[in-house]
Amino acid sequence: MRRSAEQEYRDAWQRIKEGKPIRIPVGSPATLANIAREAGKDPSALKRSRFPSLVHEIEIDNQLIAELPAFVDRSLSSQLKGARDENRRILLEIDVLRTERDALKSQVLNLQLALLERSQQLDVYIGPISVSSLDHHKWKTVNERGGGAKS
Repeated sequence: MRRSAEQEYRDAWQRIKEGKPIRIPVGSPATLANIAREAGKDPSALKRSRFPSLVHEIEIDNQLIAELPAFVDRSLSSQLKGARDENRRILLEIDVLRTERDALKSQVLNLQLALLERSQQLDVYIGPISVSSLDHHKWKTVNERGGGAKS
């Protein structure tokens, strides 16, 4: 018993959706022409005028697939490849951020060292400084010049 052309197209469509085509490359989209090729027919044979309900179902399915997020793929291997690519990208970003962090940490340490050196230079001129002695020194200097509030 011979299967109907519509059933052959349905079987071909199913093989394409499952990623197991026989006549076309794996991963090919489920277009009407590709479904016809997979069924072993002429690419222009699958038309709305001949198979309206089947073409409508295919269009709805393709529309639903198009609305899926871009990262969703039907094959596990492509999902794994995508995850590996994302991991590589993240690891590279981590390396860049580590390098940036280390450079900034080095700048902070250099600035702290410069501050310490300046503080030691000030100690030579005005003696050890604490916050209260700095305030006293400020007021003393201002008062010696004849301006500011008196303490």
